[in-house]
Amino acid sequence: MVKVDVYFFSATALKSKDSLSKVKGPLSLEYLGFNKKIKKNDKVCIKTHFGALENTRYLRPAYIRFLCDYVKEFRAHPSVAESCGWGLPGSGGEYGGRASEEEYLGVALKHGFTKETMGAPILMLDGAIGIDYEIQKINGKWFNEVLVAGRLREFDLLISAAHFKGHPVTGFGGALKNIGIGCVSKGGKVQAHSGKNLTRNFEKCVNKCTACIDICPTHSLKKDKNNKIIYNKDTCKNCYMCVSACNEEVFQREKIAREQFIEHMIDNALGVVEFFGQDKIFYLNYAVDITHQCDCSGGSDTPFVQDIGILASKDPVAVDMACVDLVHKSPALPNSCLDGLDIPERDGMHELLSYIPRFDYENNETDLNINAKYQDFWKIQLNAAEKLGVGTKNYNLIEITD
Repeated sequence: MVKVDVYFFSATALKSKDSLSKVKGPLSLEYLGFNKKIKKNDKVCIKTHFGALENTRYLRPAYIRFLCDYVKEFRAHPSVAESCGWGLPGSGGEYGGRASEEEYLGVALKHGFTKETMGAPILMLDGAIGIDYEIQKINGKWFNEVLVAGRLREFDLLISAAHFKGHPVTGFGGALKNIGIGCVSKGGKVQAHSGKNLTRNFEKCVNKCTACIDICPTHSLKKDKNNKIIYNKDTCKNCYMCVSACNEEVFQREKIAREQFIEHMIDNALGVVEFFGQDKIFYLNYAVDITHQCDCSGGSDTPFVQDIGILASKDPVAVDMACVDLVHKSPALPNSCLDGLDIPERDGMHELLSYIPRFDYENNETDLNINAKYQDFWKIQLNAAEKLGVGTKNYNLIEITD
């Protein structure tokens, strides 16, 4: 079976020439052939995550700045990008502070991501309020089309600079999540989390309420003279802000299983790859500050394993699989969420990602898993992505030591 090359650069840096940010980040791109692919005046998107407000374990801005500097060595033009979170600007919840470009760039500013610190523009890939997208037809497990973030159309090359870490729902977040959630529109995120079937029960609408009408960016909702809501499907941009604005349960999203959400995310990833082109995407996973929480979490726990380094590949499945294996070969750190848990050995490794705290759908809260219950949700995204042809789990790890 053919194996895909994954290049590994250790986090160990005893000398300045071993710098993980300035040296190994750009060098990892060189090993992927980026220097042979890029041309003068190319526009390069560096997709990363700015971190939720109060999170301190997102990728440090310096990692991204040195990638920008490297791109500019070829007289090309880098931009550092994210995408809008779902929901209403000004609201709380999972995406609080990240629901519009203005709002999220405010968080980015607090976390050190600015045009000045990056030496490059900072932007939202799905526009000012998350409704700029391109429809990509796919043959996915659940979706036949994906709402790919529209501003990807402006770029010639894409660097996925992902922070590899745990995740309370998907098991881990890496390259697949960075494109499957981070490179789709606001509506694409909602569809991943809860499917595409939105029930509209307009009979529940309160006569004098215009909350959904006031928030709709395309004026696709209005009321007739009898206070009945009229919905124009043709102008709707699938932002789902009406759902967040309504207090009367007029709009009802699906309730789906965790497995289905993960597979939705992979359908999205397939759409992004097919839209942009696999040969134009370069995947860097920064396996540092590896906590059980995603960067979208408003808080930061102690890392549960030591820093590992940078893994680079042209295949998102292979690079994520390699990160998972290296995490599972690492000892759990003292005072972390895994400290003191009795984790058995499986195939010569301790599957740490199967024991980190996870979100409990039944209780709607995080289960700290103090009883060390085994759950292998991290496998779902890898298996689903391989089955759809996004990539392969079979890899050849090449450690670069010189």
